Amino acid sequence: MTSRSVVIQDDPRQRRRRKLRLALAGSGLFIAGVLLGGYGNLYLGLESAWENRGLREQIVAQARQLETLRQWKSDAETRREIDRGALELVRTELAEQQEAIAELEKGVHFYRSLMAPGEQSEGLSVHSIDLKPGQHRDRYQFRILVQQSSRKHDLLTGTLKILVLGDQAGEEIAYNLSELSEQVPDPEIRLRFKYFQAIDGELALPAGFTPRAVSAAARSSKPRRASVQREFPWSVQEKISDVRR
Repeated sequence: MTSRSVVIQDDPRQRRRRKLRLALAGSGLFIAGVLLGGYGNLYLGLESAWENRGLREQIVAQARQLETLRQWKSDAETRREIDRGALELVRTELAEQQEAIAELEKGVHFYRSLMAPGEQSEGLSVHSIDLKPGQHRDRYQFRILVQQSSRKHDLLTGTLKILVLGDQAGEEIAYNLSELSEQVPDPEIRLRFKYFQAIDGELALPAGFTPRAVSAAARSSKPRRASVQREFPWSVQEKISDVRR
């Protein structure tokens, strides 16, 4: 077999062009990689920004919803307090009206007892003894109401004796009202009226004395002689009724 020899000519200029093309291709690949990497980072940054914006919008929306709920709760509590206050006001007004009605009924009953003696015995009677706390301890304001029931009311004159009954140092004892009240100077209170007479004042209880009842004894000399006696339990009220209104 005959061998052949191939002669390749090595042109230096072609070798330089190949190296240049290889260098340019490498540079292109590097630049492309850099650009692709930068685009990826840019996309990730934009995506993160969009997510953050969405989260911020959600936070703002939830904050508004929370504020709305808080305002609704505050308004509901305010309405409830207003309703409660209105209900309490109505209850107070009803209680006051009922108390006023009771006072009027007392007054009507009192004046009927004066003008219509058929419902009770005619003549002198002790209608009531009211007590309420005074400004200081063991002091009480009082009102004693004496009346005359009659079809014809002539001037009545007479006397009234009031005793406060109770216990002191383990013994039963009775104090005349004149011993307890500066407004009652005499043991017997003078009576002079046609329809009724009210005796008002303040009494002070002695130390260690526990009241149990109040005894009233009334006597009339005109228009005719009569005597009545009545005992009332010691009962202190918040206010004194005024049947004279």
